[in-house]
Amino acid sequence: MFDMIDANGVLAANVRRLRIACHLSLSELARATGIGKATLSSIENGRANPTVGTLRAIADALRVPIAELLEEPELGEIRVVRAGRADGPERMISDGVRELTLSPNQRHESPPRAAGAREELFVVEGKLIAGPHERITELATGDFASFPADVARVYETGRQAARALAIVV
Repeated sequence: MFDMIDANGVLAANVRRLRIACHLSLSELARATGIGKATLSSIENGRANPTVGTLRAIADALRVPIAELLEEPELGEIRVVRAGRADGPERMISDGVRELTLSPNQRHESPPRAAGAREELFVVEGKLIAGPHERITELATGDFASFPADVARVYETGRQAARALAIVV
């Protein structure tokens, strides 16, 4: 049986994830789709029942098929709990613990680790878009995320620098 609440939640998560992956603000997506910012916000918060035309406009702006907006990704679990330098942005603090420091508008990619590995990331300062390429999420100071590390991962800042601690377990 089709559950509208679950469908709205999946749609909300996918629209937000894809919008962030495309580096679009809600206002920019509103301009690209011709859909009001308040309507898009309601969709991203799971409080709207968009028409097929609205879904088509969003999918076109995000350059994905409509189905990608409605399908629940089958990927590893991601948990988010809100609340001196080397050559790159990473610096080993101790065995398995690294400090990640990114300048404004900087992007860093980490290669896959061993099968089954997970990364635990705590944002010490700033805002950071982080996670596996298919499931990035926006994190801010004090946020914690845990995600699969056996796939390539991306870390990216916006207008401000960010600093995080990462542990691969």
